[in-house]
Amino acid sequence: MIKGKIQNSLKKIIGELPPGHEIEKIKEKSWGDFASNIGFLLQKEKRKEELKRVLEELAKDKDFSKIELKGGYLNFYFSLDYLRQGLRLAKERDFGKRNLAGEKKVLLEFISANPTGPLSVVQARAGALGQAIANLLAFTGYNVQSEYYINDCGTQVELLFLSLKERIKELKGENWEIPPGGYPGEYLKEIAREVLEKGIENKKEYLIQQIIEKQKVSLKMFNIHFDNFVSESSLLPKIHEILRLLADKQLTYEKDGAIYFASSRFGDWEDRVLITRDNRPTYFLTDLAYHKDKFERGFDLLINIWGPDHHGYIPRMKAGITALGFDPERLQIIIAQQVSLLREKEFVKMSKRQGEFITLDEVREEIGSDTLKFYLLMRKSSQRIQFDLALAKRESKENPVYYVQYAHARLSSVLKFAETKSLQIGAGLTNIPYELLGEKERELIVNILYFPDVIEMAAEKREPHHIVYYLIDLAETFHNFYEKERIVSEDEDLTRARLFLCWVLKNIFKQGLNLLGISAPEKM
Repeated sequence: MIKGKIQNSLKKIIGELPPGHEIEKIKEKSWGDFASNIGFLLQKEKRKEELKRVLEELAKDKDFSKIELKGGYLNFYFSLDYLRQGLRLAKERDFGKRNLAGEKKVLLEFISANPTGPLSVVQARAGALGQAIANLLAFTGYNVQSEYYINDCGTQVELLFLSLKERIKELKGENWEIPPGGYPGEYLKEIAREVLEKGIENKKEYLIQQIIEKQKVSLKMFNIHFDNFVSESSLLPKIHEILRLLADKQLTYEKDGAIYFASSRFGDWEDRVLITRDNRPTYFLTDLAYHKDKFERGFDLLINIWGPDHHGYIPRMKAGITALGFDPERLQIIIAQQVSLLREKEFVKMSKRQGEFITLDEVREEIGSDTLKFYLLMRKSSQRIQFDLALAKRESKENPVYYVQYAHARLSSVLKFAETKSLQIGAGLTNIPYELLGEKERELIVNILYFPDVIEMAAEKREPHHIVYYLIDLAETFHNFYEKERIVSEDEDLTRARLFLCWVLKNIFKQGLNLLGISAPEKM
């Protein structure tokens, strides 16, 4: 909305904007509302005369109260009349909703854990990120489905089963020892006890089923929703088709008893094993079958959120789907980096193999789903996250999730107070005296009109952290305003205008938090 105004104004003067053009909200309020780097770009391309014309033409635009060139940045100050006019659009409850995709079908796969134990806090990050991206894409016009891929085959599952057998021996009073690389967690002892008490015959199937069910409960408690659950084992019958298709294209060969895919022909740095020398399909082969199945289900775009150890896996997957005849640009990979936890500035150990890893459930129970999600979404996915559990429980300005939720609760309180005074609020408000909203409300209005741009940016970049920081900034702006100004006063017209502003702000906080998968409390 705000960005569109600036871009359209520039396009009217110089036509297409140069590559690399960006518009940013200015943090230092005295410098303006928004800044464009158009000055740098035109000077770089030796188009100084055009820059001069830009300044002259924009000076005539009454929607801007001032235009200022500072070191290559063009700073825009919006007029109050323009801001008040834009505020009228914010009356809609779904303000900020966009249609960026025209119902393009997207399959979003995230978490996709081995069923080897409880979900970890790193997997919680993928869950929070995936749910927020799914919400954002749906809000901006995409037809989104979410999917959980259960990696129930391979070495890790075998080690898990061997570990269970040893736990059964332990309960029987026999000599036992967790195998090298196995899983020593106490959760296996609980399942071993159930196996003995219930006389379970198919122990391996029961083991995987129980862990998956426990993971599903954890996800439900964390308010993460999946449309589909797909198991790796269900795709095993389809791997023969992948082998045949690649062989027909002369893209496979045998070496040292194993079958390789010539992925280096498609940009990968080496060829990859499809069938091991002991005749086992690799994870990569079943993953190719899985992605072919995704495309054949009619999805226009596949988005996968993978863990921090999967960077090297991207080139081979891109190579594989290209070899199968699909456009690699239709597959987008997001890597969710590591999460480090502290408690009173001391690192909390996380080691899944040693049974000391911190689970999603443990952290959620300690600080709550909302707080955990907020902290997990505060950084770009490619950045590591580190946060202190003690700070996360603090009810103060230092704790950003509390600060944002408190803004929503405070707005709710203001509007409820207005109702007790029989003052009209909400979408039904008429004859709103927008002209009474001036410099004191200016920063709030600028932030309100920026909301649709933040939604668009977060959706297109698949980066929910933009909404997180927008809400933090909006909360600070509102709290500062609230502490300085009276909203309900003897001036009935000003009261009506400010109550409308509060109603819009409350809706934006609620919408923003909902998109992040976080609740918006009415009181705190």
